[in-house]
Amino acid sequence: MRYPTVFQPCQIGSLTIKNRLAMSQMTMNYATEDGQVTDKLIAYYRERAKGGVGLIFVEGTYFTPEGKGYVRQVGLASRKHVDGLKKLTDAIHGLKNEARIFLQIHHAGGRASSKITGIQPVAPSAVPAYPGAEMPRALTREEVSGLVDAHVEAAVRAREAGFDGLDIHCAHGYLVPSFFSPMTNQRTDEYGGDPAGRTRFLMEIIRGIRERLGREFPLTIKISGDEYIEGGLGVKEMIVIARLAQEAGIDGLIVSAGTVGGKKIEDLSEAHKVMRTLPMMTKPGCLVPIAAEFKKSLQIPVITVGRINTIALAEEILAQGKADIAAIGRPLLADPELPKKAAEGREEETRPCIACNEGCYKRILQQLDVCCSVNPALGREADPAVPKASPLKRVLVVGAGPAGMKAAFRARQRGHDVTLIDQGAHPGGQLRLASVPPGRQEIDRFTTYLAGCLTRSGVKVMLNEKVSPTDVARLQPDTVILATGAQPCMLNVPGLQADHGVTAWDVLSGKPVLKGPYLIVGAGLVGCETADLLSDRGEKVTLVEILPEIACDADKGQDGGSNCYHPLR
Repeated sequence: MRYPTVFQPCQIGSLTIKNRLAMSQMTMNYATEDGQVTDKLIAYYRERAKGGVGLIFVEGTYFTPEGKGYVRQVGLASRKHVDGLKKLTDAIHGLKNEARIFLQIHHAGGRASSKITGIQPVAPSAVPAYPGAEMPRALTREEVSGLVDAHVEAAVRAREAGFDGLDIHCAHGYLVPSFFSPMTNQRTDEYGGDPAGRTRFLMEIIRGIRERLGREFPLTIKISGDEYIEGGLGVKEMIVIARLAQEAGIDGLIVSAGTVGGKKIEDLSEAHKVMRTLPMMTKPGCLVPIAAEFKKSLQIPVITVGRINTIALAEEILAQGKADIAAIGRPLLADPELPKKAAEGREEETRPCIACNEGCYKRILQQLDVCCSVNPALGREADPAVPKASPLKRVLVVGAGPAGMKAAFRARQRGHDVTLIDQGAHPGGQLRLASVPPGRQEIDRFTTYLAGCLTRSGVKVMLNEKVSPTDVARLQPDTVILATGAQPCMLNVPGLQADHGVTAWDVLSGKPVLKGPYLIVGAGLVGCETADLLSDRGEKVTLVEILPEIACDADKGQDGGSNCYHPLR
């Protein structure tokens, strides 16, 4: 087998996992507003289980009203919630392919919002989770004890719902990890003060679950191995917490990184230390070195995360002993059959995640359901398969950008005779331009995938051809699909039509242009990325924008704030 380490079984506590690939917890907003499981949610998880992953971690699930973090977050607060989740676990176990499924329980703590819950957030102390966050109310000692019991009861419900194990969210500034840090935990009772006091809340939760459910029910926690903020906890402090959790009875540890709060100035040039949902300019596997440090210090399985976007990378990580299990997130949104295709030697057919964050992270920050820029079937797994067409037609698609390539492929899937024609030398259209600026090369992987779809499906591709009415008459199509896209416009300003007036497309496509200095009019994402490219070439660049901030169509920050750059910040 090409990937002998990835596809060998492993243990988490008493449970055998068929391979060393896990699906990360990802909030999808596919539940109802009162937290009930939907057919859409079940179909989504079932498709990933069918795709070959050994272990699925179901997204963070709220179990108390004030702990809810998302509008349509899955709930575990009532008997009705349990009944719905049992339908989910039955659907996974009904596949009979040995896929295992854990539930993550999640309390948003000070990161919750009264706009969603109708209740003031609660936290160890009355300290905002990040600058500008809603002020939480400090928990009383009795309430802390009550939340220990609430975690235990949630674990009991999870087992009743048929889950094979449980994970506790102890990362990214939510309730449990906010007890760890002296920045957010200023308590003077037994749940504050020294490290023993600040970790007491988690240890009581773990011991309480063990007392109720015994050692046979697998229990893991997810932790930020390094918080990556000013005054935050680093790897050494987090390993101490992990060891205490191991002694208390956990069976495994998921090592993530980052939290909300003020970033370190020295980290701002490293995107993975600033953005928790790692964008495409971050290196695949960038958090693995942190997990490797935990593995050296623990006797329980360590699960690593962080842009593990190919099975080849997962094999390298595991074979080198840096972790015991590789957890994959967004690549399974893009292609649920990623493990299966790798096992069968069909990796060229894998639809790649390009880490654009457009359909997933951006939408979650807007409290919307998740979709995917490269996989239109995400969230529509229950829809019927692509039907065969009748009658079959001769289809001409004009324009080999992403829309034209996808339309041609889908028409061919339906059985039509398809010809795709483009005046360029290569398919891809604006995708090819988008992949040129620094840090955007991942987009090339999707272009290559689409081109492969055309080849494998038998679409006839004609390049370097400018379509004319004569060509259409010669090809005699029954249907013509126009997918020629847009063209950049020029401002109606005297002088711009001369040789020194060029578009971003001219620069990105590599056309010969005059040397700088350059004035870029419009500082949205395209303008900023073009400036970045020119700056990397040593050119002097000035950006002009009518709005008070630039790059406002870029991702939002992980703490809910904007990543727009402000000239005064």
